[in-house]
Amino acid sequence: MIFRSIVLFFLGMLPLVVSAQDRVVVNDPSIQFSYVKPSGWEVKDDGYTYEVHVPSIDGAYVSFTYVQRPQGDDYIESLGDKPAFKEDFDFELMYNVADGVEGFEVIEQGKTQIDGTTALWAQFQSLNDGQKSVNYFYMYPKLGQNFKITTTVPALSADTIQKEFEEMIQTFEAKKR
Repeated sequence: MIFRSIVLFFLGMLPLVVSAQDRVVVNDPSIQFSYVKPSGWEVKDDGYTYEVHVPSIDGAYVSFTYVQRPQGDDYIESLGDKPAFKEDFDFELMYNVADGVEGFEVIEQGKTQIDGTTALWAQFQSLNDGQKSVNYFYMYPKLGQNFKITTTVPALSADTIQKEFEEMIQTFEAKKR
């Protein structure tokens, strides 16, 4: 009876141990961010953009980056929908994200929560080597930074992987070091 109780206790703890092993922590000079990486996905970090690739789908990945917001922008970060932030988001989407992207077309826009903060997002399509891709761009303000997350996947595989992208993004956490 005691043995059975011990086995059940440890089996109950297994999901906690497994999820703790999958949390990846990245330390940058002033920011630490973490997320739960799906098993088998591969990290590529060039020092500016941090990407997590899906090895089973060529061209499918999530990228994370952040940039410092302009100084003096002291509104409450958790709102995320102040007109100035919306303008920053629109500028980022239409001029930085779209720059050099063949076939760029915004499909839909909305809001979600990431890391306890309101994030703005846009779904857009693009062409990569002549093939249509489905992309999502998320941006939210936190810790004096604008965090930017982009997902990219070939259109034919979008329905099979987008939910996993969203689940991974929901595990994203950032804090000051």
